[in-house]
Amino acid sequence: MEVHERLRRLVSGDREAAAWLYDAFAPALYRRLRQRYGRPGGPDADDLLHDSFVFFFQNGAKVLRAFVERTPEDGRAPAALERHLWDLACGVASNRRRSAWGRNVVLFEEVRATSPAAGADRAALARDSLARLDDCLQGSSARVYLYYKLRYFDGLSPEEISTAAGWSRKASYKLKEMLNEALRKCSELLGLSH
Repeated sequence: MEVHERLRRLVSGDREAAAWLYDAFAPALYRRLRQRYGRPGGPDADDLLHDSFVFFFQNGAKVLRAFVERTPEDGRAPAALERHLWDLACGVASNRRRSAWGRNVVLFEEVRATSPAAGADRAALARDSLARLDDCLQGSSARVYLYYKLRYFDGLSPEEISTAAGWSRKASYKLKEMLNEALRKCSELLGLSH
């Protein structure tokens, strides 16, 4: 069956066509993702592959539908689809990287991957760093420190924090910005930023 026909069936909700797309294009895409992003601390190729296909199919397969509408029905469609999936996966990876930079934090996976210490030493260093960061943040505003504890120790979402503390959404958002700035300053002061 021709690629465009399968893609049209997929847009219409055909699950067999979705399985065909994944079976036909995922292995090569996964290999390329592992080659490009497979270094320690980089994004996980499995997650990138999954998120790329999810993005491709979300909102009623809007991205796929747009691809089908603009791609000519000729023998170049498989190569164009492979290139499109690759571009999409690289975009997902780029968005993740940009999102991590915007958080002004170092992910635990990155700490583990770059730490020279091993085993118990690594755990002790991580505990020490977290304790020093906690002490530094405690010296900032009491409300900022409370927001930090509620968000990162109690695991509450910003909306739940607003409700629990009785803060307006605007005040909670402002505290989040103030926390990000306090984290940046403390991490620089403590030599935790990279």
